[in-house]
Amino acid sequence: MRPSHQSRPRVVATRVFRLLLVAFVAILGAASAARAEERVRLAVLPVVVHSLEGREYLQRGLGDMLVSRLGREARIAVIPVEDPATATTDPEAARKSALANGADYVVFGSFTRFGEGASLDLSCASAHDAEQEPRRIYVHADTMAALIPLLDGVAERAAFTVLAGTAAGTSVSTGPRGESRQGELAVQSQTEAQAAAAREALPEPDAASVPAESQPERAEPGLPTDRDAELVR
Repeated sequence: MRPSHQSRPRVVATRVFRLLLVAFVAILGAASAARAEERVRLAVLPVVVHSLEGREYLQRGLGDMLVSRLGREARIAVIPVEDPATATTDPEAARKSALANGADYVVFGSFTRFGEGASLDLSCASAHDAEQEPRRIYVHADTMAALIPLLDGVAERAAFTVLAGTAAGTSVSTGPRGESRQGELAVQSQTEAQAAAAREALPEPDAASVPAESQPERAEPGLPTDRDAELVR
């Protein structure tokens, strides 16, 4: 049965609508791919851990929590570098690791436990511009549990550095709320002195004598959950 004259326009309109829908989906896919290519690639290196115990677990846990928080910024493609040998506080070595992993920027630094307190001293640097000073991001707290919530601010400041460009020679310090800027600097200076003393007091690790960490294995590797904040204390 041949379609009537009244049904033909409806058939044509349906076909045109389908073609437009396919074209619209294709355009959206191309735009999404273009946005993905435009994202800034940020390598996150394992932190150098200064602690008497749980070094490997602390390194892994802190790295996972930093990666998960940095990954909230859609304009940044986070590249987690899991090789413990890449942990460093040297900007040149960090840049080399970033370039080896195809990154534009790199986050690296150290974590120190001293008594009940803890500090995280990170830097964010351009992988391509060695003349540009790394942006320093420093946080400290009286306990490990109090330090973990500060990681949100660490990630925000690192993301700002990556997206807006590194401010040469600028150091960012985040401490307990309610302190004045002058008070923060005084506390930072005192905390850094305590951390340095704690690092000097730590014995050099002997790979042959240090037993394997008796930490529980994760069921699935990847980003941490909120219970990591309870485990890394």
